[in-house]
Amino acid sequence: MPNIWIKYLFQKIKNYCWHLPNSLFYSLRYGFPQRHFFLIGVTGTDGKTTTTVLIDELLNRLGFPSFSINTINSPGLHTTSPHPKNLLPILIKMKKEGKKYAVIETTAHGLDQFRFFGFKFNYGIFTNLSHEHLDDFPSQKEYLEAKLKLLKNSSKIIFNQDDSSAKTIKSIFDSKKLISYSLNTKSDFQAKNLKITPKSLSFLVNQKQIITNSPYQYQAYNILAAYSLLTDLNIDHQLVAKNILEFPETKGRRQNIENDLNIRTIVDFAHTPAALKQTLLSLRETTSGRLIVIFGATGGRDQSKRPLMGEVVSELSNIAFITSDDTRNEKIEDINQQIINGINQSKVKKQLFSYYNVPNRQEAFNQAISLAKPHDTIVACGKGHETTILLGNTEYPWSDAEAFRTAFRLKLNQ
Repeated sequence: MPNIWIKYLFQKIKNYCWHLPNSLFYSLRYGFPQRHFFLIGVTGTDGKTTTTVLIDELLNRLGFPSFSINTINSPGLHTTSPHPKNLLPILIKMKKEGKKYAVIETTAHGLDQFRFFGFKFNYGIFTNLSHEHLDDFPSQKEYLEAKLKLLKNSSKIIFNQDDSSAKTIKSIFDSKKLISYSLNTKSDFQAKNLKITPKSLSFLVNQKQIITNSPYQYQAYNILAAYSLLTDLNIDHQLVAKNILEFPETKGRRQNIENDLNIRTIVDFAHTPAALKQTLLSLRETTSGRLIVIFGATGGRDQSKRPLMGEVVSELSNIAFITSDDTRNEKIEDINQQIINGINQSKVKKQLFSYYNVPNRQEAFNQAISLAKPHDTIVACGKGHETTILLGNTEYPWSDAEAFRTAFRLKLNQ
């Protein structure tokens, strides 16, 4: 039996023998506070955090007292779905503050480990399924099964009709529970006439206009998920459209870092092949100069996605700086070489793409800024909002935004 299956089956036993009793204990201890809220769960590989933040912000703007729990504000280092001993006291606190709607980002691991035991979600939203976490799940099938646990515990289901998971979702669930959204295929809420400028994204959904100041094509999916929910809650289109005009800032997601160099510099959390692809596709459309990427891959995690990331970056950008992410106990040389193995070498030979292997992340920022010219775009991917970097067994303070600012100072002082 392959090692991944042994690991997976051992984790399954642990989930039922340890995590489930733990969740039951804390739910009983705190009196099942989850039952006091209108619960909206969001799962998927990419877009969970942005969709969660967007829905929470829109609900509050529209007068629905809401709060969210997501990757950015979740208690616990490098954790999205908190343990019930941390999650349930938050719910009690939010109830005392008068909140009635909870928008919760739910991960495959969190769902599989019963961290949401006792939660009956009013809506379950599935953003997409892409290549991720195959160091913990033997295949995409098992990964999908974990995520479907949210939908199985939801009264209504909102899903991406364009995604590979759509066929499975439609085959399992009652069609009366399903609400679909899409860009490319027929659905309940399909975006058409998509237009992107450097400062806006606009489209029609069911013949009604949506405009936002977030100029990324994939943002349409996040908006459609939120729009489908709010429309099903009978909120007037004009109110929704008015409040989507100014897209809520999500720390570490498409975060612009201001500078005096006439270079567009962005911090983004994209850390899967699919997320990198969508980010770079949108940036190419709004970049007049070169597109430069700073990125790496986490150690101790799914190695099979690393060459795929290298391939995507070599196909869609002009220059890449391959550097450290959370290396954990892997050698950075090995991680980076696996990324390089996926690079399209014919593009390198034709001088359509170039890359630099720079293990020190700050040095990668310094070199990228030094190399950049006015009107270039530099996007730093992978770390996003995170405030530490894990090298070996040690957590060091880290901020991609501050790394950019350090690099700006160095260039201005040259």
